[in-house]
Amino acid sequence: MDVLEAIRAYRPCTQYQTRPVPAEQLKRVLAAARLAPSHHNLQPWRFVVVQDDEQKRLLAQASNRGRLIGEAPAVIVAFAVEEDIPVTIGGYISAYPLDVAVAVDHLQLAATSEGLGTCWIIDFNEEKVRHVLRVPEGIHPIAIVPIGYPGEPNGGSRPDGDGRKSPDEIIAYNEYPW
Repeated sequence: MDVLEAIRAYRPCTQYQTRPVPAEQLKRVLAAARLAPSHHNLQPWRFVVVQDDEQKRLLAQASNRGRLIGEAPAVIVAFAVEEDIPVTIGGYISAYPLDVAVAVDHLQLAATSEGLGTCWIIDFNEEKVRHVLRVPEGIHPIAIVPIGYPGEPNGGSRPDGDGRKSPDEIIAYNEYPW
């Protein structure tokens, strides 16, 4: 599947089969995240793969989307390393979550191309996640990504007219017209 096909095919997975994800598939998905671009190539991300049922249960308790975390055969927690990216966007917003978000997007598209489902979860208690995974200060969870074989088909590629804004509503050239 090429990248445009993966973009069109991606849907958040809300149901997972119980069969485990082979280690080689997880490695390929994580390799795609590792290859994501970042500011000055600092790569301010770390990923923890959680497959232990008790650890997943504890992570599930740290999130309002816990069912997905508990049901998936694996969960990838993406972290930002504060010291690896000491810049700001526009001088006031810390930039490290942006680079990690790009890596997570690469991860999800690679998973889609592998026939796996994912769901990007950002609704969680940071301190609880940090406690469960014994994460030191200066490292911040950015996303919890359940990953596995979808329990039901994701519906195929997105049709045009699926409620997305038209190109004219979101794209302009040479100046901001809205």
